[in-house]
Formats: sequence, C-alpha cells, structure tokens
Amino acid sequence: MRAVSDFDLRLFTVFKTVVEYGGLSASQSALNMSLSNISTHLANLEKRVGFKVCHRGRSGFKLTPGGTELYSSIAELFQSIDEFRSKTSLTKKRIGRELSLGIVDGLISEHQFKLQSAIQKLGSINDDIFIRIDVLSPDKLKSSLANGDVDFIVGPISIASESVLIKEAFHERMSLFCSQQHILADREMQKEKIFNQDYKFEFVSRGYLRESLQPAFIPNLETAAVVHTMEAAAMLILSGKYIGYLPDHFAKKWEDTNEMVRILPDVTSHVVPFGLMYRRDHKLPLPAKLLLEYLLSSITSAAKYSH
Repeated sequence: MRAVSDFDLRLFTVFKTVVEYGGLSASQSALNMSLSNISTHLANLEKRVGFKVCHRGRSGFKLTPGGTELYSSIAELFQSIDEFRSKTSLTKKRIGRELSLGIVDGLISEHQFKLQSAIQKLGSINDDIFIRIDVLSPDKLKSSLANGDVDFIVGPISIASESVLIKEAFHERMSLFCSQQHILADREMQKEKIFNQDYKFEFVSRGYLRESLQPAFIPNLETAAVVHTMEAAAMLILSGKYIGYLPDHFAKKWEDTNEMVRILPDVTSHVVPFGLMYRRDHKLPLPAKLLLEYLLSSITSAAKYSH
C-alpha cells in the first residue's frame, strides 16, 4: 500500500466503525450510509490493502485474520492521530501564554532590577503562563532578538540596533577589582603601584563586553584571561592572580567580606546604561507585554524611592 491519503482514512473510518458495531447493518446509523455504500467502501478498502478484510453476507459479518490485524493497526493509527491533535492543541494554547526573554548574567544581585518581583506579580494575575529565560552574552542577546528567539531582552543599550525599541532601565556601575591577596589590595599604595612600569598586572576580560576591555591607561597591563560570564571573572579575580571589571552589585558580597578590593574607583570605574529592548516589528504577546510593563513600573518606583 502506498502513502495513506484522505480517501484511505475515510475507508479506514468506515471499516473501523463496521467492526466496532458488529456488522454493516448495525453501523448504518453511525455512518449515515446505505448498506450498498458501506459495502462499496469495504470493497475499495480491500483493493487498497490487497487482501480480504471480512466475510459479509447472509451468513453475517466476520473478520478475516488479515482484517483483524488491519483493524488493530487502524485503531493504533487513529489513536496516534488523536494524540497528535491533542498535542497540537496544547501547543497552540501554550504559545498564546508563553513569553521568552533574554538577560545578561548576574542581574539577580542588581537591586534596581527586580525581575523576580515582576514575575511574581504576573503570576498572581495569571498562573497559566509558560516562561523561558535565556541567560546570554550581550552579542548572543542581540542575535536572539534579531532572530525572534526571544520577545525582549535586558542588557547594555550599546548592543541595540536601529530596529530595536529601547526602554532605558537602570545604570550599572562597573569597577576594577582585585583580591585581598593581590599586590594592589593595599588601597593607599594602589595609585603608586598601578602606574609604575616596574609592576606587571594580568587582566581578565569579559570578552563579549567592550566596556570591560583592557584599560589602556594602565602601563604593563596584559590581558591574560578571557571569560564569558561574571562568575568566571570573579573566580579568576579571587584567585589573587588577576584584576578585572565586575558590576559593583555583583562584587558587593566579596567586598563586604574583604575578599575583593576596588582599584582606584575614581579613575577606573564607569557606568553602563541598561535597557529593556524589543523589536519594532514584533508584536509582543500579552504575557511579555505585561511583564515589560511591570518591570518598567518597578524600576521607576525604585528610582523614586532611591531619591
């Protein structure tokens, strides 16, 4: 038998109904067909499969061995079709309640940005929402947004293109850090040592951020490590071998325990503007639109409170 067609599915339906009702006459009402029409369908089915599927006539209705196997296969086929329809329906419903966003790593410690609070508010209104959060590097955020893989992103505004709408969210302060074991840990001696060409310093760069490139004004500084997450940068800095940039909020827990020390913050620190960004040509699904509104509202409230 060749590929199954709509015509074949119709023949299968008639045959399955006849079997389940125990004969041609008994299945007439369910099929809304005449006896001759049902008989014609069964004959066409036998032509399609190439063997006799049942005995039918004055002696009654009885399946052949081949017909018994065919009925079992048809039942499995229709069950698979029902499962497919059910899954498709669920997918359609899920798409309508799904939101996807991309963020840079380390935002959980940024007090100006409370994604968890916005999600809590969204969940209190509708608990039937499917959320996907991708933690990506800024360049991957940019491409994911461009490709339509996410509804909106949270990241440095510097990655935005002309096709992107930007809602400025907060400013992240970046500082140069070393560990307590590093030669620059003594704050009183930092300025003297860092600009002294007799010292050499190894720099760890978050390779995806232009804001964390090697500071050109520090002599004898070499990029000795490249990482793609703040966690990895922190590990290397804490080793005592490297210096590198971290957001102040992310490094705070190590500063508070004196495990990390800022290096000349008045000279080396800088601010990176962050924003909520989405494509101009993309209509945000309702869950994403609501989450965006809640985030902007919480950021505005936090800014007012801080002043």
